[in-house]
This record gives sequence, C-alpha cells and structure tokens, in this order.
Amino acid sequence: MTSSQNSSLWQVEDARPEHDPQVRKLFNEVFKQPMSEANWQWKYGENRGVGVVVNHGDEPIAYFGGTERRVVFNGEYLVAVQCGDSMVAEAHRGTLSKKGPFYLSVTSFLGQYVGFGLPYLLSYGFPNARAMRLAERLGMYDEIGNLLDVVWKAENDPAYASASLDFESARHQQLISSLWEEMASEFVDRAIGVRDAEYLKYRYHDHPELDYNLNIVSLASSNSPVGLIVTRKVEDRLLLVDVLAAKKDIRHLVQFGKNLAVELNCGEMYGWLTEVDSDLVADTSVIISETPLRLPLGVYSDGLTADDVRDKWFFMCGDSDFL
Repeated sequence: MTSSQNSSLWQVEDARPEHDPQVRKLFNEVFKQPMSEANWQWKYGENRGVGVVVNHGDEPIAYFGGTERRVVFNGEYLVAVQCGDSMVAEAHRGTLSKKGPFYLSVTSFLGQYVGFGLPYLLSYGFPNARAMRLAERLGMYDEIGNLLDVVWKAENDPAYASASLDFESARHQQLISSLWEEMASEFVDRAIGVRDAEYLKYRYHDHPELDYNLNIVSLASSNSPVGLIVTRKVEDRLLLVDVLAAKKDIRHLVQFGKNLAVELNCGEMYGWLTEVDSDLVADTSVIISETPLRLPLGVYSDGLTADDVRDKWFFMCGDSDFL
C-alpha cells in the first residue's frame, strides 16, 4: 500500500523484507545499539510481524512495527499485535505535528492493522513516557492501565526445589499445559498472553541472543509443582521475566526467585507487574516504584475503546520483546 497520508516530504509504504537492512540501520542510529539480523528475524520473520516505513526520497526515516501474539481476551482466543518498534531518524524528529513522520508511521500502522474489520482487534505495547505523551496528544493512544516496577531483596528460602524445564520431556509438556489451562481459567474476564509450551519455546528457548532460566518450582516438603518461573541474570541483579501458575501460587514463585537470586550472587530480583495484579505479590516483601509505566491502546481506528480494555491486561517483562 501507499498511504493516503503521503506528503510531498514523506511517503509511507508497507515494510517488506528488502527494507530490513535499512530499518535495522535506522534502529542502530536511533537507539545507539545494534539490531542483529537474527533478532529481527526472530521478531518479524515467518510472517510474525508487520510494519510500515516512512521514506524521505529513497531513505527510510521512520518505522513502526508490531509482532503477533496469541492472547485470551474476555475468554476468547484471538491474535493481537504488540506494537514494538517505533523509530524516527534524529534529523526528522522536530516535526511532531499531525503531518510529521512519527504521526504518519503510527497512524498508517493503526489505520491498516488495528480495529474493527482489520487484521487485529487488539493492540498493546510498552512505550516510554515521552512517546506515550506524544501519542496521546496526537489522538493515537489512550491509557488503559499501569505497569509497576517491582523489586525484592535476595533472600534464602529452603522451602522450594526446582528443575529446569525440558521441552523434550512429555511430562514437562503436560505440566506446562495443565499450568496454562489453570492460569487461563483465572483470567477468563481479563486479557492475557498465551503461555503454552509453543510460546515458551519460541519466546525463551529460541531467543537468538538472550539466555533465560526456566525453572519448574515445587514445594520441597511435598515435591508438588506450583508453577514455572522465567528469570534472567542482568549484571548483579535477577530479572523476573515471567510466571506460569495459578494466582495463589505466584507468591511461591516470587519467594523461589528471591532464593535463586542468592544462588546466582544477585543482590535483588526486579521486574514489571500490572498495577491491578499487585495484590498477587503483596505478602512477598515487594518494593514498588512510585512512578508506574502507563499502558496504551491504539485508538486511531474505529475499534475497542479504552474503557473496553482498561485494567484487563496481565503483563510482566516477558510480554515485551526486548527484556
């Protein structure tokens, strides 16, 4: 497609594989860090993602893209899109109006992909505070909740045992299936990303650059599994990436994580959790930041309203594509 919002300065088109090297170069220039071909393909390859490119002549100067995610929304399984990569070349960031490249990239994406009768009914993302404010001011996003920064001090706790998740084990596969079915049933009136074995393997085992710990956690007293916890060591801290468990057992996974932090010589464990779910870890000596990350819903096209989605999502760090 060529967007109807094209101007004499900028032209919008669908991102295609031939754009990949130029967009990855733009990513490097904007974020001051490389985006490898392997990581890009992990995100967007095999039709997992879609995007739009804003060109200035023959040069891409802005990009907005998203990747598919299977979710459960109000008890129904559907495919949502995570709006993940938004970038504008530094030389073109001064135009922050409804005629600028940022606006063109986001509205072209949302107008083509997100809303009633479009490929994705539901979108989500994790924009920084500046991007969120700008998108709200331009009428593209509406707030639907908050993410909290959560921290725990590392702490010994002998009450738990663990085993590394083995994706080749039929017993582990069945356990993951059972845990996901139970977790999904407790979020039947909410919105939650699917956490089945297929997703866990793709998201964590198959990641081309980051190494994750996937531990099946049991109570040492009974050897009874209570859930799966995903963590990653980041320097001298342990990142709590994801959990798979019944709501009542998430606190057990947190307690185990604090103990794992000790074993890995980390001073603390930290992560994200949706504000509406903070009660799930309230009795785990959690420290909560006073400045939450605000969550968006794309509202440019005719579709779900913020009221339809507000405080429904369950999110942790692993629901992003970069942690």
